[in-house]
Amino acid sequence: MIRKAWWLASLLLCQPALADELVPELQLGLKSLRPGELARLEKAAGPLAEQPLYRADLTVDMANRKVVGRVALTWTVKGPTLDELYLRTTPNGAHTDAVAVMNATINGQPAVLDHPDATLWRVQLPIEAVAGTVVHLEVQVQAKVPAQPTQGEEVLDHGAFSAGPDFASLVGLLPMVPPEKANGELFSAPSGMGDLSAFAPASFIVSVSAPRGFQVVMPGVALGEVPETNGRVRFTNAIVGSRDFPVFVARGLERLTVNTGDVTVEAWATKGHANAKVVLDHAVFAVKELHKRVGPFAWNTFRVVEAPLARGAGGMEFPGLVTVASSLVSGASDPLSALGLGGLITDPAMNALVGPMLKDLLKTSLEFTVLHEVAHQYVACLVGSDAVDEPVADEPLTQHLALLLLEWRKGKKAANDVREGQVKMAYQLWRMMGGRDSKANRPTGEFTSTTEYAGIVYGKAPLLFDAQRKLVGEDTWERTLKAYVEQYRYRWVTSKTLTEVAAKQSPSQGRQLDVLRRHWLEETHGDEDVGTMNLEELLQGTQQGNPSDAQLDPEAMKMLNDLLKQLGGE
Repeated sequence: MIRKAWWLASLLLCQPALADELVPELQLGLKSLRPGELARLEKAAGPLAEQPLYRADLTVDMANRKVVGRVALTWTVKGPTLDELYLRTTPNGAHTDAVAVMNATINGQPAVLDHPDATLWRVQLPIEAVAGTVVHLEVQVQAKVPAQPTQGEEVLDHGAFSAGPDFASLVGLLPMVPPEKANGELFSAPSGMGDLSAFAPASFIVSVSAPRGFQVVMPGVALGEVPETNGRVRFTNAIVGSRDFPVFVARGLERLTVNTGDVTVEAWATKGHANAKVVLDHAVFAVKELHKRVGPFAWNTFRVVEAPLARGAGGMEFPGLVTVASSLVSGASDPLSALGLGGLITDPAMNALVGPMLKDLLKTSLEFTVLHEVAHQYVACLVGSDAVDEPVADEPLTQHLALLLLEWRKGKKAANDVREGQVKMAYQLWRMMGGRDSKANRPTGEFTSTTEYAGIVYGKAPLLFDAQRKLVGEDTWERTLKAYVEQYRYRWVTSKTLTEVAAKQSPSQGRQLDVLRRHWLEETHGDEDVGTMNLEELLQGTQQGNPSDAQLDPEAMKMLNDLLKQLGGE
C-alpha cells in the first residue's frame, strides 16, 4: 500500500506544464505549425502540454527489413479515472505480428502488458490515475517488415508497411492510443491501411537511424541529419497537431521544393524523373487554393512522396505528407488504378486492348490523385472521422474537393470530364461486372470487395455534394465548406455533419439537403443517378452516345467475351 501511494504521488507531481513552459520536444514541434495555428489547435483539443506526446528512437536495418527501437508516450488523463492504456499497432491488421511491443514501463517502473488481439496491446497501470494525472509510458518495439509486394499482388494494406532494397514504407510503426467512442468503446480496429482519422491529434518527435546513402522522409519540421560513427545517419523530425506519423526510408529520390509564401511544398520523386516537377506543380496549386478557399493550411511544410504502392492504390494521406504511387508518377500505371480498381484486368492481352482506351479517359489520373491526396489534409487529417465504421464521412467529400480543385483550375468542363470519365466510371465498372448498387453509408467490412467499395464510396457517393451544391448555390456551398473546416478542425464528424453545417448556412433548404443526403448515402438509386455502361460500348467509344468509327474485329470480340467471363459477366 505504501508503494502504491508513493507511485500515485509521483504521478500527481508530474502535472502538465504551462503553455509557456513547454518541454523542449514541444517547443521543437511548434516549428511545424503555421503562424496562428496553435490557437486553433488548443481551442479544439485543449492545451498543447496536455495533448499526447510521442517520442521515438528507431533503427532501420534495410538489408534484413527489421526495425528496433523505443517509443515513449506522455499521456494526460482526462475524464474518468484510468487503470489501463491501449496501444494500437495498425500494420498487424494486414500482417499479424509484424510489430511486437514489449518491456512496458510506467514512470520508469515495469508494467503488465498483454495482447488482446492482433492490433491491440494493453498496459495495466499499477493504480488508478485520476483526471489531470500525467502518465509516462515507454515500450520497446521490434518489427519484421514484409517484403514489398509486386503490382497486382493481393495485399490488404497496399504495401503501406513493406520494404524493398531501395524503399521502406513504415506506416503505422509507432504504437498509438486509439480514442474511445461516446459509449466508452474503442474506435473500430483498422483495416491495415493506417486509418489515421481514428486517432486524436498529438505531438511527435521521431528520430530514425538509417544506412548511409538512404534518406528518411517524415512529416513536420526536419530538425537535422547527424552522421553516426557506425556509418549510419540519424534523421529527426517533429510535428504537433497530427493524427499519425509515417516513416519512409528511401534511396534514389530527389527533393524538389517550392515556397508558396505560406507553406513550403516538397516533392520527393525518382531522381531525374520528368513527372517530379508535374507532381510538385499539382501539389502547390492544391495547397494554395484550399488554403485560400477552405481554410488555413495547418503546417508550414507539405511533402508529396513517390512510393511503390501495390494493388491499384493511387496514394495515401497523412498530416503534412502524402504518397503517390510510383506507377502513376511514371505513367505506367494500370489504367484502372485511379479508380481504386487496379489489378482488375489481369490478362495482358486485354490490358493491351483496354488500356489505351481507358488511359485516354484517365489522362488526368496523376493530377486528380495528387489533388485528392492534398484535399485529405482537410478531410481526415484536420477534420477527423471513423474511417472504418463510416468511410463516407471523408472519402466522398475528398473526391468532391478534388473535383472542385479541377474546376477552379481548369474550368467546369475539365472537372466534368473527370467526373464522367473517372469518378462515375468506378460505379459503372462495378455494375458492368455484375455488382449490385448498394447503400454507401456502412462500415468497410460490409463491402464485398475493394471493387464494390471503390464503385460505391469513390464513384457514387461523391455525387451527393454536387447535388447539395446545386441546391444551395456555389457561393453558399463554398461558405459551407469553409465553416465545416473551421468548426470541426481537430475535432470529430459523422456523415451527417456537413449536411448539418450546410443547413445552418441555408436554413430554408435544410430539409431538402437531408433528403439528398439520405438519397445518395442511405438509398440505392445509382443506375438512375450515375448511369450504366457495357464493355463493348466502352471499347467502341459509345459510352456517352457519341458513335465511334472504331469497330471490334473478331479477335477483339473474342477477347471481349473472355474478359466478360473473367469479370463474371453473362
